[in-house]
Amino acid sequence: MATTFFETPSHARTEANPLGIKGIDHIEFIVDNADQWRDYFVERFGMAARFYADEQSGVKGRRAHVVGQGRINFLLAEPQGAGPEADFLRWHLAQHGNGVRDVAFRVKDARHAVAEAARRGARVVRPLDEHETFNGGSIAAYGDTLHTFIERKPHTDFAPGYRPVPGAFEDGDINFAMIDHVVANVEHMEEWVQYYERIFGFDLFMHFDINTGRSALMSKVVSSIDGWVKLPINEPSSQNSQIQEFLDRYNGPGVQHIALLTPDIVATVAEMRRMGQDFLDVPDTYYDADFDQRVGEIEEDKAELRRLKILVDRDHDGYLLQLFTKCVFTRPTLFFEVIQRRGRAMGFGEGNFRALFEAIEREQAKRGTL
Repeated sequence: MATTFFETPSHARTEANPLGIKGIDHIEFIVDNADQWRDYFVERFGMAARFYADEQSGVKGRRAHVVGQGRINFLLAEPQGAGPEADFLRWHLAQHGNGVRDVAFRVKDARHAVAEAARRGARVVRPLDEHETFNGGSIAAYGDTLHTFIERKPHTDFAPGYRPVPGAFEDGDINFAMIDHVVANVEHMEEWVQYYERIFGFDLFMHFDINTGRSALMSKVVSSIDGWVKLPINEPSSQNSQIQEFLDRYNGPGVQHIALLTPDIVATVAEMRRMGQDFLDVPDTYYDADFDQRVGEIEEDKAELRRLKILVDRDHDGYLLQLFTKCVFTRPTLFFEVIQRRGRAMGFGEGNFRALFEAIEREQAKRGTL
C-alpha cells in the first residue's frame, strides 16, 4: 500500500474565521424510521433521547428525534403526512436511502454567516429564519448535503417545535464528548477543498494518497484555524474503491463517516461491543511484533487493545486510538469511528490505513463489489 501525506504548518494557517464558525452544532439524518434509529443510538451508542418534534408540536411534514451525548446532537427525521417537507424527505430516502442531509454549524451571528457565505459564492437554499431564541439559514454543499448556520440564544429547546424529552439522562460506560471529524465522499475532491477554503476560510491540513493494490483513493483534510472543525474529503482513484462504491450506492456525494471523540476508548468500545455494536474486523497480525515498535510506549494495556481490536497510530505530537463500525444502514454507505487522542495527536490514523482498508475490502468482497 502506498500512502503519502502532507501537513500544513500551523504558522501558515493565518486566515480569519470569515463566517464566525464556533463548531459543529448537529448532524441531521433523514431516515426511514425515526423511532428505530433513536433506539439504535440510545442502545448501541449510549446516547440520550433529548428532543422530539412532529406535526402536533408544530413541525410540518416530519417526525423527528434528537439524540445526543456531550456536545453531540443527531437529528433523526422521517416523513410524516403530506406537503412539501414530507415529499422532499420521501424523495431523499428513495434517492439515497438513510443518510446525512445536514452538517450544521454553530455560528456567532447567523445573519452574517449566511450573507457572507453568499457573498463568497455559496448558494443559499434556506434563507435566514429568525426566532426569539434561534436563528438559522442554509447553504448547499456536496451532493444533496446542506450546511446550516445556527445562532443559539439562551434557551432550553433544540429548535422551534422541538420539545424536551422528560427523564432523559446520560449515564453508563459509553462516553462521547464531541464530533472529532466528518468525512465526505465526493467525485471531484479539489472542487470541494477549494469550496471550503473560499467559503469558510478553512485551510488544507493534510493530504493522503492511498493505494492497497486492489483499490485506491485520494483524500484531503480541510480544517478551521482553531482545529475544532476537521473535514476530510475523499475522491476515488480506482473504479472498485470503497469510495466509488459509496458514490454508486448513495447515488452521489455524501457523508461517509462521522468520528466520535471519547476520553476512554477501551471502556467505550467494550460497552458498545457488549451492547451488540458491530465493528470492522482487525486481523490478529496487526498486533504482531511490529506493533510495539510502531506505537511505542502507551498508557493503555496492549492486551486489552488486542482483545477489543482497537487500532493505534502515533504521530509527532502523541498518538490516537480508533475503531470503525460496520456500515449501519441497509445500503453500504455510512459508518462511525470511535476515536481517542493522546497528547496533542492531530492525525487520522495514517499508520492504520492498511488495516482499515483491508477490512473494508473484506466487507466489499462479501458484497461482491470487489
